[in-house]
Amino acid sequence: MTANATNRERFPELYVDDEKIDRHTCRRVVPMKVLALGMMRTGTASMQAALEILGYGKTYHMMTCMENPRDCDMWNEAFDAKYFGGKPFTKENWDQLLGHCQAVTDAPPACFGPELIAAYPDAKVVLSLRDIDSWYDSVMATVNEATKSPLNLLLGVIDQAFMGRWGPMLGRMIQGTFGGDLEKNGRKAFQVHYDEIRRLVPEENLLEYKLGEGWDRLCKFLGTEIPKQPFPHINETASFHDRLAVMRKRRALFAMKQYPVGLTLVVSVCLAWYLH
Repeated sequence: MTANATNRERFPELYVDDEKIDRHTCRRVVPMKVLALGMMRTGTASMQAALEILGYGKTYHMMTCMENPRDCDMWNEAFDAKYFGGKPFTKENWDQLLGHCQAVTDAPPACFGPELIAAYPDAKVVLSLRDIDSWYDSVMATVNEATKSPLNLLLGVIDQAFMGRWGPMLGRMIQGTFGGDLEKNGRKAFQVHYDEIRRLVPEENLLEYKLGEGWDRLCKFLGTEIPKQPFPHINETASFHDRLAVMRKRRALFAMKQYPVGLTLVVSVCLAWYLH
């Protein structure tokens, strides 16, 4: 990606027409091969790009929800099943939600490490590593900020098609995975997550990988050839904020087209104030 790339080139998932696929009607069409279960903010965007370069096709990542916002409905069902006494989320449900993917990374998939390991025992597991203090600072400056943003809450009310789904999904993730307080419980949840994955996965099926190592160990573990192109490096914090700003603008404009002039004026003023 060049330094002069447009927003459309940088974030193509924000410029596609919202898909309206109800994953409840889907089934598995490709095998699940790789579960990259490192916590969000551990180089997951780079891992997504790397796995796609290696030929795994669509690799599910939080940003995938932006392409098909109805995915958030099923992720909410999965969070409800795991943490809030909801209807069990079965192997059939995972195949419906992720059946078009051979690999996953980032949240929300990483929030369901034990469930995905049980559903796909033959998949290779990659655990991306990061210093816990560096991770905590990153997640506070990105995810925690996004979940508390007044503008995101406003957009969630007026843009039911996407933000009205995405926001509640993030809320369930914070409530379930982080006990309702990412700032207070983040470090403990991080450590519990890594300890649990290490306990569940046989050593021969687990690669602990630190971004910056390059292709060699990852390709050897996965049994793939080393690509000629460099290992992708995506600055996740900068990318997160840039993507979020573009997403807010586009979703606000989308919502304004559907609401009266008075509400449009209010949203415009709030958006201008927030982005000033």
